[in-house]
Amino acid sequence: MSSSFGTDYTDKLSFLAEWFDYEVACQKRLLLNYYPCDSTVELYDIDLKRSFLKRSAYEGLHAKDVFVGNTIRIYGRQLKITDYADCRTKQAIGNTRQHTFGLIKPRVIDKIGEIFNQIQDRQFEIIKVRMCHLKQAECLELYDHLRGSAFLPFVVDHVTSGPVVALELVGDNAIERWRENVGPVDPMEARKTKPDSLRAIYGYEKASNAFHASENCDAATKKIKMFFPDDASRQPPETTLQLKNSTCCVIKPHAISEGKLGYIISFITDSKFKITAMQTFYLSNANAEEFLEVYKGVVTDFHALLLSFLDGPCIALEISGNSDGVEDVHGEFRKFVGPVDSEVARQIRPNSLRARFGLDKYRNAVHCTDLKEDTELELEYFFKILS
Repeated sequence: MSSSFGTDYTDKLSFLAEWFDYEVACQKRLLLNYYPCDSTVELYDIDLKRSFLKRSAYEGLHAKDVFVGNTIRIYGRQLKITDYADCRTKQAIGNTRQHTFGLIKPRVIDKIGEIFNQIQDRQFEIIKVRMCHLKQAECLELYDHLRGSAFLPFVVDHVTSGPVVALELVGDNAIERWRENVGPVDPMEARKTKPDSLRAIYGYEKASNAFHASENCDAATKKIKMFFPDDASRQPPETTLQLKNSTCCVIKPHAISEGKLGYIISFITDSKFKITAMQTFYLSNANAEEFLEVYKGVVTDFHALLLSFLDGPCIALEISGNSDGVEDVHGEFRKFVGPVDSEVARQIRPNSLRARFGLDKYRNAVHCTDLKEDTELELEYFFKILS
């Protein structure tokens, strides 16, 4: 591929995409063309064989957003990019927007926010996360490359000993670079030979070395499908949801796109709280309206509130107390988050979460459950119904 690709007005990246039209209950198959030279986009209806959107600019859509597996919004329509439409596009960005799989192991779960920052600082984009419990059979599937190894039982014991966080990462040459950044399997060796690697920083022993990295493209694809299945017949590993003296928090898309994810999680876990469930969601209009139904007629601009959940992926969290001393997690967390309007929060509660990370009334970094009796409903909506 020529290094000048993308400079000409006719140079385009072509993808296959899907959009579910709720009005007619129909899945539309679309050809999506993205033109790097001026960040314009056009859509073509494959089945009807006609233009769906003429080439036009769409504010907020950037080259980094257009890759296989991502979900984007164009004029209110949520499109899932499912595949490359031609070999030229695959050749142009296949390695620059490569997907890989990573796993954060039980012993370092309490450092998850700090680890997310480390991952993003190393030029990886975290596009999906799922906190889960692994059964022995699932762990053996994850580590199928270690079958017959005397080391395998120790790995299984550790990885099944507590919650893990699965990650789908995207980046330039992501598979090889993630393995390099994770470092040698033995953290002691890593501290000697690659002191800046993640296992050198966070690993303990060979089995509890903090991270897993897929060895090649086939392994990465297999593990991504195991933890983030796109086939409804495949069940992902069990959620870590507790539903016991906990509350719901949703990190909004704007905060994630602004690179605040790790900082928000660290801000939460450095206080009196811990995260006991976590998962990425791409909400459709219908999902978001259903979740926010209680706010219709209550908030002054419901559409603005709705959009604050739709501009990209959000991450739902179950928040619990980090000790038995927090008797009312819901009430304590609401105080911690602060007033709904981030501008107001900065005036009267400058140390609250929304004061630190929010922008305005609707792009206020996080949603938290208003009424205590709604906590279980909101958590179950994300972690059981949508999941």
